[in-house]
Amino acid sequence: MSFKVFHISSLSELDTLPVAVIKDYPLEKRDYKPYAQCNICLDSRSLFVRMWAFELSPPQGSELRGVFYLFPQKPELALALSLKPDGSCAFSLLEESGLERAINPPSGFALHPHNGEDLQGIYWGGLAALPLDWLETLGGTLNLDEGRALAGNFYKLCPGPEMAHSGSFFPADFAGDPYSGDSMGRLVIAPQ
Repeated sequence: MSFKVFHISSLSELDTLPVAVIKDYPLEKRDYKPYAQCNICLDSRSLFVRMWAFELSPPQGSELRGVFYLFPQKPELALALSLKPDGSCAFSLLEESGLERAINPPSGFALHPHNGEDLQGIYWGGLAALPLDWLETLGGTLNLDEGRALAGNFYKLCPGPEMAHSGSFFPADFAGDPYSGDSMGRLVIAPQ
């Protein structure tokens, strides 16, 4: 299975893009599987990641996370972007060895949090614009050519103790390492 990464010329196009629905909650014993959706797209200067979850009262520790293996020169390195219901955002670099290192956001970075209510319910989330030149400082030259496939996944997480859950778009190994290459799917750069 793959998910397409489209080129956009304006942020007004975001609502026309397909969404990755997080619905794989393999460890869930109850019926708490928050509906969450995400998309990823790019323009000539930025990679955009938008994630949002439908939760009336997000439990403590609730998080949306995107993990992307973007760097051809460092295939063992992934960028992780985490969003919290309070509108905060954090970045880290993950290595196949399981090491996670927090990193500073790009200069001038501003998360565009969004929350509200629509016909699906009450939601929280945000849009992050990641400058391509900043990404290259983290892991080398990017290859975002048409047809290129990147490894990545989207997650809805909460460690608990209340309403603990772990879900993803592509099936992930939550009993082992949910961020390893084996827990990623294909993000294919669509034609312009």
